[in-house]
Amino acid sequence: MTHQAFSIAGRTTLGRHLIRAAVRTGRVANHLETRILRSSLLAFVPFQYRKVGIHIIKLVLVLAVASVALFLAIGMIAIWALAALSISESCDDEPEVHEVSHPQHQQKYPELYDEYGSLR
Repeated sequence: MTHQAFSIAGRTTLGRHLIRAAVRTGRVANHLETRILRSSLLAFVPFQYRKVGIHIIKLVLVLAVASVALFLAIGMIAIWALAALSISESCDDEPEVHEVSHPQHQQKYPELYDEYGSLR
């Protein structure tokens, strides 16, 4: 039994555009690598050194992209963590008149409550 793998990103217009851009970027990189390796201007540099140089350039580019992605991921986790933290006020503060959910609201503003403890 065979399954066709579906990508959620590939189903959207933006996903298809990003996939096409990635494929084109890969093709351009391969074409550029081939041109550099076969360049007549760099004929004085041995082929193995050109190949090592290309690999070093690729490694630097991948590390640059990875560092940006890592920085963004850490930033998103930090934003998520800050958003998840509850902003709590100390219970020792006096409640304002509109803060009816405050535990001490009824004691500070008894005129707003009836004899059964319900708001008027």
